Order: sequence, then structure tokens, then C-alpha cells
Amino acid sequence: MDTESRHVTERIIGGTTYIIESVVSESAKETAYDKLRKMIENEAKHMTINDNTEPKEKAS
Repeated sequence: MDTESRHVTERIIGGTTYIIESVVSESAKETAYDKLRKMIENEAKHMTINDNTEPKEKAS
């Protein structure tokens, strides 16, 4: 049987209230860290060296 541990946190940032619910599963195959790392790596693969990710200045 899979047991889960739940935790709810409320944070107010810049006037916006965020409610974060985290669930830990004993049967999980990867951690949240591993999942985020994969997402970032996959996104990075789609970027090219020539991508200009700096904010562009508005023309006056």
C-alpha cells in the first residue's frame, strides 16, 4: 500500500497569496528535484547559442 504525506503551506508574496500543497509518495520513482532537473535540461536542449534571451530595450 502506498502511503502519502501531505503538507500545505501558505505564502504571501507581493500581495498575492500562494497555497502550496506538497505530497510525498513512498512509491515515487523520482524526486521533485529530479523532475525539475529533467524539465530544465529538456528546455535547454531547445535553446540555441544564438538565442538572444536578454530583454530588448524599447525604441524611443
